Parts: sequence; C-alpha cells; structure tokens
Amino acid sequence: RLHFVSVCRFPGRQQVASLIVVYGPRTTGVVAVNVDAGGIVKEGTALDLEMKDNGKFICRGKPIIKPQAKIFSPANLRAAQDLPAYKQLIEFWMEKRYTLRYTGGLVPDVYQIFVKQQGVFCNPASKAAPAKLRMCFEVLAIALVVEAAGGRTSNGQKSLLDVAIEHMDHRSALCCGSADEIKRMEETFAALSG
Repeated sequence: RLHFVSVCRFPGRQQVASLIVVYGPRTTGVVAVNVDAGGIVKEGTALDLEMKDNGKFICRGKPIIKPQAKIFSPANLRAAQDLPAYKQLIEFWMEKRYTLRYTGGLVPDVYQIFVKQQGVFCNPASKAAPAKLRMCFEVLAIALVVEAAGGRTSNGQKSLLDVAIEHMDHRSALCCGSADEIKRMEETFAALSG
C-alpha cells in the first residue's frame, strides 16, 4: 500500500537530495545530498559528476562556488521594466564589465556557475513579468545544489530553501550563485522597494 505525503508547507531545506544534469556531447551534473549517508557523504555535500562512454557516472570532486563573481546571467529581462532594482543590477554588472553568459536555458546557465566556480543567475518576477519557475520542480532542486556548493540563493528577500511550498504549482523568482552577488541583489531590492 502506497502512502503519499504532500510536499506543501515544507521548506526546501527538508529535501533529501537534488540533481541537476546537462545532457549533451558530455553529460555532466551536480548532485547534492542533504542527509548523512553513513559517513560516505555528509549532510549538505555537493558532488560534481560526469557520465563516461560506458554510461557510468564518475565523481570529479566537490564543486565550489566562490563568493565573488564576474559572470552574470540575467533572465526575465522584461521584469527590469517594472523593477528599478533589477534594472540597476543589470546596469551595475555591465558597467563593471561582468561577462554576460545567458543561453535562455535554466540548467545550462546555472551549471556554468559550477564550471567557472563563480557567477550569478537572476530571474526575478514582477506583476507584468510573473515568475515561471516552479518551486517543486526547478527552484528547490537548484537551490539545494547551489547552497551545498557554497553559493547562495534568494527570492529577493531570503534563501529559497527557507520558503515553504504553498501548492504544487507554486512559482518563484530565483537568484542564485556567488554569495556576494546574491547579497548585492538582496540589498539593492531592499533599498529600492522600501
């Protein structure tokens, strides 16, 4: 007999594990484990994986996201018309000559942060450009792997892992990556929205 438990009302910190994978000529991914696996992997650990020609994954080490960044991926640019804070952040990144890295693909853009060990992906939401990313299927999976690798995530106010899921189709803004950039984003949004 199956027993179903609703994920509603639970914050992302209660996830057991998460995996993001980039499929292509080289299939790679990052897995985060949020439980103690009998001493093999401790709680809050992220591992960088690569699939070999035989179909088996090998561990390439523990990914690290450094606090400082020089790469930015600005998603949902329509929100910059409604959110002065987002517009200001984009202008800051451009003035400071950050490298623009945006493909329009959520996982490849976030995975680039792991490859370069730094960067920021920002997908805020506004009334005219609402959130599209779902907490249950995209946001919390990415949040767990980013934070396990030393990065930060935010919905503009707090860590996404501290946000309780309201319903299965709950959607949210997502900003993630290097800690200093997420702090800058939260401070800019707080200063210009209050």
